[in-house]
Amino acid sequence: MVEIRTIFLEDYKQLSPHSGRKKIRLFSAERATIESFMSFRDDTDWAAVVQILPDTGKIGTAVEFLKSKMVWDILVELYDSHFSEQEFNLFYWTLISMYLPLFHLMQSEGLSADIYHPLSTGYAGLMSLLFSLKYQQPLVLTEHGIYAREREEEIINAEWVDSAYKKIWIKYFYFLSRGVYKHAVRTVALFENNSRIQQQLGLDRAKALVIPNGVDLNRNLPRGRLGDGTNIGAILRVVPIKDVKTLIKSFRLVQNALPPTKLWIIGGVDEDVRYFEECKRLIEMFNLGDKVIFTGQVNIAEHLLKLDLVVLTSISEGQPLVMLESMAVGIPVVATNVGSCRELIEGAVGDELGAAGLVVPPNSPDNTAEAILRLLRNQALREQMGKVARQRVEQYYSQEKFIDNYRQLYQDVYAANKAGTK
Repeated sequence: MVEIRTIFLEDYKQLSPHSGRKKIRLFSAERATIESFMSFRDDTDWAAVVQILPDTGKIGTAVEFLKSKMVWDILVELYDSHFSEQEFNLFYWTLISMYLPLFHLMQSEGLSADIYHPLSTGYAGLMSLLFSLKYQQPLVLTEHGIYAREREEEIINAEWVDSAYKKIWIKYFYFLSRGVYKHAVRTVALFENNSRIQQQLGLDRAKALVIPNGVDLNRNLPRGRLGDGTNIGAILRVVPIKDVKTLIKSFRLVQNALPPTKLWIIGGVDEDVRYFEECKRLIEMFNLGDKVIFTGQVNIAEHLLKLDLVVLTSISEGQPLVMLESMAVGIPVVATNVGSCRELIEGAVGDELGAAGLVVPPNSPDNTAEAILRLLRNQALREQMGKVARQRVEQYYSQEKFIDNYRQLYQDVYAANKAGTK
């Protein structure tokens, strides 16, 4: 570690809102580039953008630039073309709220490096793209999820975005993603399906690479044997995307069939207090108060030692590290068919080890309860699936393999850059 530098997204608030209008002098080609950029067009010349927008001597600060007549004219053209049925005032301030942090970030002080490696295609990807083009150094991208799709889902459900402007907000984040995909020399996904989605969104297949997460096998040692089938664990944040309500509904059915069972919900509860309270009311309604235990933030490794089964009812996931940690200990998993959960449980192409648990549909208490009961009632099946779980992690998901893969990636990219190839 050489340096940690923090760039705050809201630093633009420190700019004077009373800056005067600066007269912008750009060539027609430069104006066309800015217009393309502000319209979030996929054919935008990012290299040209990086020459123009960071130059405060040419365009002023982000505030000065956005107050210029040139930007006003571009916004009026955009309004007349696509938003003329909407109120202009709301249109104007919606677009300004998108452009201001974007332009200000692009005027941040540069950071020279041999390789730029963001972990998303959003603002982190934007900054890496900016510095990569500025210093002519390679960009490597890793996405744990699909950033643009995650933002799309949030915006669709967001109350703070007027419905008339949801499409352009979504277009904005896809625009950033495609810009990073285009300029990254390698783009890493955690599993094959996400890599295919990246390619559908514009990533060149030749640049695509899959490097799964890895866990420390020495820290997550396999248990000698599982317990008597009474302790179910769910390792998660108590938030809607983890669908804890389906988990509780499933456990109610399990409890009706096997009264000795307990459900341990392991993880933070204060991220969404309202949702946590709703979950507690559901538990009270089902009379499960003494059977469901919220542990809060605890040592997960210690709690894994007493669990017989781990359950994941998320409606969205990438490659859940909690699944890998549970599997490394030799605990089978019941998980929803989201992200790479099926691949972790049943194996990727070429993996003939067998099943390390059971896969169920999202938002399905009945199917989830049925899968849990099948495993709790069959000690031999749980033991067998637990052994497969450990073997799969050892063979494909070790931390050592993960580190070796990234070390090789960095070496290849660095060498290719020095040699003038890609």
